[in-house]
Amino acid sequence: MEKIRIPSEARMIVSTSSKGDQSKWFVGNKWIKENTLGYENMAEYVASLILSCSTLPKTSFISYTPCLIEKVDGTVSEGCYSSDFRGMLQEVTLERLFEANFESTDDILNHNGYSTSEKFNAVMEKIHKFTGLDVSQEIAQMLAFDAFILNEDRHTNNILFLFNPETEVWQLAPIFDHGLSLLSDTKDYPLDKPLSILKRQVKGKPFNSSFTKQLDLYKGEPFIDRSMLLEKLDEIPYDVGRAKDVVLSQLRDVRLKKIIIG
Repeated sequence: MEKIRIPSEARMIVSTSSKGDQSKWFVGNKWIKENTLGYENMAEYVASLILSCSTLPKTSFISYTPCLIEKVDGTVSEGCYSSDFRGMLQEVTLERLFEANFESTDDILNHNGYSTSEKFNAVMEKIHKFTGLDVSQEIAQMLAFDAFILNEDRHTNNILFLFNPETEVWQLAPIFDHGLSLLSDTKDYPLDKPLSILKRQVKGKPFNSSFTKQLDLYKGEPFIDRSMLLEKLDEIPYDVGRAKDVVLSQLRDVRLKKIIIG
């Protein structure tokens, strides 16, 4: 596994997820993230591997590579890295997009009278109003992918938009940050418990805690190529541990058949 040394001048950034803080560094053109709860690096790697076996354009998702991280004090830990996709564009999370327009996603997401689809449609309408973008298909597909990888961290700061201040054009950022997927949190999902039990414990975000209900938002064609994925899983050069077993289990789940080719 590649080792990346963190330079003494590199500034550590604390990234906050729904489960706590994670250390990361921006070195050169790479974002480097350290494991905190379990095997987040392998979850990131396998999730991006799955997307590479899909019909999604390569530019629509971020690839992650597992690595060892050597810190300034000489300690070594596991993590992963990805390339910076922002360039000169400004990043605006879904939450900040609402805040910039003096609104809050909570007004929609916490509305007890709305169904899952009504919450989704209301947020998509706001996005179109604020940016001019119709990204309902893309975000529904992302949520379907989240159902496949059991991503429990798709909060409103993990849906990102990019803004070009020169042209004033908005775009949806590539799909990123899958560290809390594939049961990577070994504290909440112990390695000695059966997958069938653990899978029932995972909750989705942001429109419903049920992955099945969020999956139902996707009305498009199947996009994950089973044959290609199985082939790639057999060629993995790393020990991804339980992450591979979770993927194989998901491929057998009849509820996910609608997004699987073959």
